[in-house]
Amino acid sequence: MVGLRSSRALSAATLLLGAAVVLGVAGVSASLDAAELFDGFDGAASEDAWVPSEGDAYNGVADLDEGTLTLPEEARRYGVSRTIPGGAVSLGDSPTGAVVLQYDVKFKRGHTCSGGYLKFLSSTPPFAPSGLTDQTPYSVMFGPDKCGDAGKVHLILRYKDRNTGEYEEKHLKNPPAIPTGDLSTHSFTAIFYPKENTYKVLVDDVVEQEGSLFEDFEPPFLPPKMIDDPNDEKPSDWVDEVKIPDPDAVKPDDWDEDLPRQIPDESATIPSDWREDLPKEVTDPEAELPEDWDEDEDGEWEAPTVPNPDCKKLSGCGKWTPPLVDNPEYKGKWVRPFIDNPDYIGPWSPQQIENPDYFEDDAPLKSVAPIGAVAVEVWAMDGGIVFDNVLVSSDEAHAKEANAAFWLPKFEEEKAELAKAAAEANKHTHLQFWRELISKVDPFVPEAALEQWFSLKEYLLSNLIVLYVIIGLLPTFLVITCFKMCVSSSSRNAAPTAADVGRKKKTDEATPDDAAEEEEEEEEEEEEEDEAPVKRRGRRTRA
Repeated sequence: MVGLRSSRALSAATLLLGAAVVLGVAGVSASLDAAELFDGFDGAASEDAWVPSEGDAYNGVADLDEGTLTLPEEARRYGVSRTIPGGAVSLGDSPTGAVVLQYDVKFKRGHTCSGGYLKFLSSTPPFAPSGLTDQTPYSVMFGPDKCGDAGKVHLILRYKDRNTGEYEEKHLKNPPAIPTGDLSTHSFTAIFYPKENTYKVLVDDVVEQEGSLFEDFEPPFLPPKMIDDPNDEKPSDWVDEVKIPDPDAVKPDDWDEDLPRQIPDESATIPSDWREDLPKEVTDPEAELPEDWDEDEDGEWEAPTVPNPDCKKLSGCGKWTPPLVDNPEYKGKWVRPFIDNPDYIGPWSPQQIENPDYFEDDAPLKSVAPIGAVAVEVWAMDGGIVFDNVLVSSDEAHAKEANAAFWLPKFEEEKAELAKAAAEANKHTHLQFWRELISKVDPFVPEAALEQWFSLKEYLLSNLIVLYVIIGLLPTFLVITCFKMCVSSSSRNAAPTAADVGRKKKTDEATPDDAAEEEEEEEEEEEEEDEAPVKRRGRRTRA
């Protein structure tokens, strides 16, 4: 037998926090008191109401503290339940036209393979919570369930068949996917409308699926009106073969069925390093005669062979044969082609007859047993499954009130915490990246400056915004420096203006024009010196 762990010894801080919460939701709590059941697990009365099963199969101990019901350990089977204090709740006879089942659940260590659903137990036969088993009849099973990649939100109704008197499970055909993998608290709501014979499934106060009870559950609530005649038999002359071999087809004269599918490749040549003089396999030199070998019974022992080690680096050894290729002439076995069957009638099926077991049921929810208790009866491979805010009510407005007052604030707080944790993790990743990158500079820092460098490095890593500013300004500084160098170089190479020349002439400074004139004068003098001897030689020749 297992029990419930509870913590009623509260600290002063916890009491103050609880008082604030109570004052904040006092109005809502007063409204929810009108519900057939609303359990926020926030008091001694709630702790006393939940009773553990005495069954030997249940080796998990549920915790009732901190305002929740928690399944703390993994790989445990849990069984704990409580009755509805206001009496049984009928799904098919609601004074307001609706019945609401709702609760919160959180998988705070992740959801891999566990049930997070609740069983809303039938009021008949009479139920004792301590006697809960996996066979205890339930009216509705609702909530998330997952193992491996598969996961869904169960919605199962146990419906009493009018003909047999037996209860049959009706499963929602296309259940919504589960959102329980994000470590947040999620709200699950099922609403039934008995007059319209419709339903809704909400996850986190959002409608995920809605429709007709008659159309969306399997097997259907109502049997089919028409069924196959069990006594009808297919006639012996019924032809349902669409195609038949052509009886007039004849095998062509040139069709050779004996040609092989593959033939040796005539274009292949033996590789240059193929050694036909070496055997492909040799006797294993390490093989020894087994101790239990009896030549009289087993015959003469022969050592096993192994691949020739001398052939490892060759294309091959032993007799070479060309590889096989597909035979272009191959046709295979000839078969008659198929043609439309002239005698084809069509597919046969037995004739339909009226279903002798058919019945009408305009109010199927009345054939679902009233709800008298709520149970957590699950196998959990994940620890840390937290249930809260269990609601059973005939007032649809109670679901909205409970979500707004209890689930939504918790969900928003958890979402903010998860976002903060993600930001911290992202910051840590960035910090680690920059630490590794900046540390690559360490070997190049002079020993005398190491202490200052380490201080600077820690400052930059503690103030990443400064590091980002430096990195952002560095390219700008380089661009400006390059631009100034280009402008300065262009200024030095630019042609002098008239004002520059005038100023230099006035101050008797050398100018580019002066240098050019001096070069021209020097060239003229050199030309005159070269021409002078030529003229003298000419005069002597004429004399």
